[in-house]
Amino acid sequence: MSNDLSQIPQSTNFLSYIKNKISELKKAAGIVDEKEPISFKISEFMQDVSFSLEALPKEYRNLYELKPADENFFINRKAEIQKLELSYENWQKERFVSCAIVGEKGSGVSSVLDAFLRKIPETQLIRTELNEKIHTNNKYFALFNALLNTENIYSNKELIELLNSSKESKIIILENLHHMFLKKVDGFDSMEMLFELISYTSKKILWIGTFTPRTWNYLDKTISISNYFTSEVIMQPLSEESIKDIIFKRLEHKSSKIEFTPNEQTLLSKTFQNLDPDEQQLYLKEKFFKLLYKLSNSNISLALLYWIRAISTEQENSLKIKEIDDLDYSFIKSLSSESLFTLQALILHDGLSMSDFALVTHESLPQSRKIVMPMLEKGLLIQPDDKYTINPAIYKPVHDYLSSKNFIH
Repeated sequence: MSNDLSQIPQSTNFLSYIKNKISELKKAAGIVDEKEPISFKISEFMQDVSFSLEALPKEYRNLYELKPADENFFINRKAEIQKLELSYENWQKERFVSCAIVGEKGSGVSSVLDAFLRKIPETQLIRTELNEKIHTNNKYFALFNALLNTENIYSNKELIELLNSSKESKIIILENLHHMFLKKVDGFDSMEMLFELISYTSKKILWIGTFTPRTWNYLDKTISISNYFTSEVIMQPLSEESIKDIIFKRLEHKSSKIEFTPNEQTLLSKTFQNLDPDEQQLYLKEKFFKLLYKLSNSNISLALLYWIRAISTEQENSLKIKEIDDLDYSFIKSLSSESLFTLQALILHDGLSMSDFALVTHESLPQSRKIVMPMLEKGLLIQPDDKYTINPAIYKPVHDYLSSKNFIH
């Protein structure tokens, strides 16, 4: 008996010992304490990326800024571009054609559009990215007056007559078209007016709209949006090799060398110690990209964020890349219902301003701030421009958890 008890710490540490053991058992069983803390690595994720990017010389920052890839770096979207080209060919035959591109944020939708436009004959083009919610008549007509360089058009009938009377056919691309609705009473009016506009002008205008998968699925279930688009281009997940190519193509452009550096745990590994230096680099590279692919869920932008965050030093055209760690998402299970409903609203709308969040949740602005600001401070949310969106490091785990709880269908 005494030998068994000798493995247990003295009474001063006994309660801590028991608490830690219970915590380990709960974690193994998938049970999370109510106040499970958010990982520091998650809450500081975007700040770490920003610091790493700022520490790089300007020429490297330009390579890894999150923007559509130019043709030197664009790869592996042949199937999606062919579908767009087919839509264009059918439209050229004066058929009614409208096209929806459905892809995650950061999956390369804008780059695909750029590549498609480079492949077709020069055509009059109107292209815009919706960065705010267009959910009222005033905002809807303000948008089209700005796009078409008109004034005082306040009816769809006038817009239809204007577009159909034009001598030249046009391509109109509306990126983030899901911003043309709010989940509230009368929040779909702008989208329904757009459907009417598309229906009556599709021979003269090739309409292309982009959506996230979540907004597309939601809009299809609520207002049958797929009925208004004759062609759907679904952005397919990229392979691990494609993600590698996207990163290394940028490095080749700069003739840079890279060195993967092991963490302390890897350094102590017998497997690693038994390898020669070249084999160690190959081992670290394969380990890095396997975890990068898992964490990024094949999303180009998120993969680049993790890559930037892993860069430790740059000297003499050489980059040192730290190992990355898997993240602990267990805290998601302990979030309050209020937080989960907030995350649901942000996913369905691809981000919301504070005023739009208040409209969707039927809360006052002061109460909305009390809900959103603590989530921002904890790192659950980020605030690019005026919108609050989910931290990209936790987007997929949050989405999967909400789906498992039927918050999202």
